[in-house]
Amino acid sequence: MMRETHCTRAAWHLTHSRPEMLVDYFNPWTPMSRQVSMLTHRFSVVAALCEQVGADDELVVLRNALAFHLLRAATWWRIDFAAPRVAGMPTTRFMAHIHAHIDRVAEDESLFDVLTWQHHMRRGDTSHVMVLGTDPLCRGGTSILYGLDGQRRFRFALREDGAGRGVAWDATAHGDFVSTCLDARARHSMVETRNEALGEWEDARIEHARAAKYHMLHFRQDTSRPVIDRYIEVLGEMTRCRSRFGRFEFGNILNHIAFLLVRAAHERQVSVASVLREGTAQPINLRVANSIKKRARAYVAHGVDPLLQDGLDTMLDSVVSGYSLSGQVQESE
Repeated sequence: MMRETHCTRAAWHLTHSRPEMLVDYFNPWTPMSRQVSMLTHRFSVVAALCEQVGADDELVVLRNALAFHLLRAATWWRIDFAAPRVAGMPTTRFMAHIHAHIDRVAEDESLFDVLTWQHHMRRGDTSHVMVLGTDPLCRGGTSILYGLDGQRRFRFALREDGAGRGVAWDATAHGDFVSTCLDARARHSMVETRNEALGEWEDARIEHARAAKYHMLHFRQDTSRPVIDRYIEVLGEMTRCRSRFGRFEFGNILNHIAFLLVRAAHERQVSVASVLREGTAQPINLRVANSIKKRARAYVAHGVDPLLQDGLDTMLDSVVSGYSLSGQVQESE
C-alpha cells in the first residue's frame, strides 16, 4: 500500500510539477510569491520522494530541474537565497542537484555559466549578452529581446520584426528582470505609438524600484522590528502608487505580510488584534484586524502553491480577529 501511494504521488508530480508548468518568467503580472511558493514546495516534496525506496530516475531528474529553477527564480526576481533556509538542505547538496541538471540541459548550463564562473562569456563585458528570450506579451511591429550580460545584469533590445539587422542592446542594465521588462515596455510603447510621454510606465518603474527591496527579503524572517510596522509601511507605499502595476506589486507584498501576522497569531494561539496591539502604539480596532485577515486569505488564494491552500485556509479559520472590551473573543470575516 505504501509503495502504491508513493508511486501515485510520484506519477502526479511527474505530470504536474514540471518547472515550465509552475513558472512564467516573462510575465510580470503573475505573482512572484505564488511561483516561488510552487517551486519551493514542489522541490521539497519531490526531494522527499527521492529519498524513499524505489525512487525512479525520472523523479530524480525532476528534483534536479526544480532545484535549478528555484535558483533561477531567485536570480530572476533578485531574492536573497540560501539553500539551508529555503530548500531545507546544505548548500553543497543543493548545488549537486543543480550540477546534475545542467549536465543534462545545455541551455540551462549556459545560463548557469553566465550567473557564475562565466567560462563561456567575456567576463565583465557588458557588450557580450546571452539571449534569454522574447517578450510574449508585447504587440505591434517591434519585438523585445531580453538577455544577461557579462556583468550578470539584465538587458533588453528592441528589434523591428522582419528586419535583418543584428541586435543592438540598450545601454541600460538592471539587477532583476521586472525592472528590465518595465523599461523595455516603456521604450516599446514609445516606438509603437510615437509618443514621447512615458506616463504610467515611468510611475511603474519608480514604484517597482521601491518594491524590489521587499522582494529581496521574501525568504527572510525580519526580527528587527514588529511585523505590524512593516505592514503599515507597505500600506503607505501602496497608497502612494500611481500605476496599476505598482498597486499590484505592493498589494501582493501587503497580503504576504498580513499572512505572516495571522500566522504569528496562530502560532501563539492569540487573536490577530492581540498581535497588533503588542507591536504598535497605534489604536487597533476590529476593522483593522478583519482587513488584515482578509488580506491573509487573499495571499493564500493567489500567493501560494495551490497544494498548500486547504491547510492554510484551515489555519486561517482557526484564528480569531479581535475581542471585545469585556474580554470575550469576537470572530468575523
